[in-house]
Amino acid sequence: MGRILQAAEALIVARSTNEALIEYPNKSEPTSVDDAFAIQDAVLEKTEAKIGAWKVGPATSSFPATCAVIPSDNVIRSPASLPNTLRLKAVECEVAFRLSMDLPADRGPYTSDDVKASIATAMVAIEAVETRYNTWPVPDPIWALADSQSNEALIIGEETDFLDNVDIGGLRANFTIDNENIPASKGFPGGDPFSLIAWLAEHLSSRAPVISKRGLKKGDIVTTGSWNGVDFARNNSTVTAEFENLGVAHLTYVTK
Repeated sequence: MGRILQAAEALIVARSTNEALIEYPNKSEPTSVDDAFAIQDAVLEKTEAKIGAWKVGPATSSFPATCAVIPSDNVIRSPASLPNTLRLKAVECEVAFRLSMDLPADRGPYTSDDVKASIATAMVAIEAVETRYNTWPVPDPIWALADSQSNEALIIGEETDFLDNVDIGGLRANFTIDNENIPASKGFPGGDPFSLIAWLAEHLSSRAPVISKRGLKKGDIVTTGSWNGVDFARNNSTVTAEFENLGVAHLTYVTK
């Protein structure tokens, strides 16, 4: 078994057992962004998961733009619950979009306007963030990228018809954990969210066939990053994300 498949197997086991991965077997750890994406693709192929959504994040001064598949089983309508047994219980306040048409990977490049024309609805989202590793923050961002960019689940609120004349990137977020207000930006800190989706659509052409031949499909949801950074819930916490004129989403951690 090659090192990419070994790494993928290790992450699959860590996710299914909720037991932290301390080190990759046989020095199979990812050492490049290309490795990380190859591991993501191998996980998708081995688990045969159906794609329900995507997460995408902007580039930073030290790391390129990132993305990961969110399986349809991990896209959950609000109000939602997740088990207290999850170790991290990290949460992010986000806005997500549902596509009204395909954006094939081999038809790019796409523009921000192309993306706006392809969106059916917008919705408030809470991303539940977990790591399959034994430390947080994950010391190597390449490792985090291999691990689906630390995604556990995406909780989505009611969907609102998308109007491209609404300044989504300028909305104000209200985010609470157990009724305690968490400071969040007015305006999306990652820049233009539609440019991120355009990047994602074109980026997929470089991935394994399981993704490159599929591209972005009508009905896919894309979430575009956090307004608040990362915050932490506790056992039995209730998390609420709300955006003006867009809606609300609720997540509770429970004993299951």
